[in-house]
Amino acid sequence: MKTFAVIGLGRFGSAVAMQLFNMGYEVLAVDKEMENVNLVADYVTSAVCGDAKEEGVLKSIGIRNYDCVIVSIGNDLADSVLITLTLKEMGIEKIVCKARDGQHEKILKKIGADSVIIPEKEAGIKTAVSLVSNRLIDMIDLSDDYSIADRIVPESWIGKKISELAVRKRFGVNIVAVKNHAKENNVNITPEPDYVFKDKDIVVLVGKTTDINKLK
Repeated sequence: MKTFAVIGLGRFGSAVAMQLFNMGYEVLAVDKEMENVNLVADYVTSAVCGDAKEEGVLKSIGIRNYDCVIVSIGNDLADSVLITLTLKEMGIEKIVCKARDGQHEKILKKIGADSVIIPEKEAGIKTAVSLVSNRLIDMIDLSDDYSIADRIVPESWIGKKISELAVRKRFGVNIVAVKNHAKENNVNITPEPDYVFKDKDIVVLVGKTTDINKLK
């Protein structure tokens, strides 16, 4: 099981830490303000008050033991850069950073961040996509080019088999699961080719974001 450490417990960092914990992962939450630490302490594996700019603090909390570290100090460029550099030098396997803008993003990538998130930008893109794709339920970016998306099946798919539709050949996307919207927790993982789509089905697709957006 992957383990995560989240440094910086503002709204973004707290949400990431608690969601990862809810998904069953081991999560260490770190912030220099005790008030922020107390707010998430009951919703993560462990929570520590400390200044992550200090390498000694990072060593003392065993940061090297975590598979992925999320640096969510997006408002202070100097602090996020210093922490990211220190984590890189310590040999952390994967570093994900929050940035405040495009310039901040470029700097973090140049110094070794594996992935950089600008929350406002991500939210804006997701909102725009949902406005023009009214049958799109949710979309998660896997990389700059690929996404996984929940989509209500088009009416033209209802009553047809997966094999009939040839989704991968025609649209360049893969069906990884089917969920029945009318039945709670009813998820068909890797459905068979002879599965017949029903009304209220939600199909989970993986592929290039551009291909998913083209699917009507």
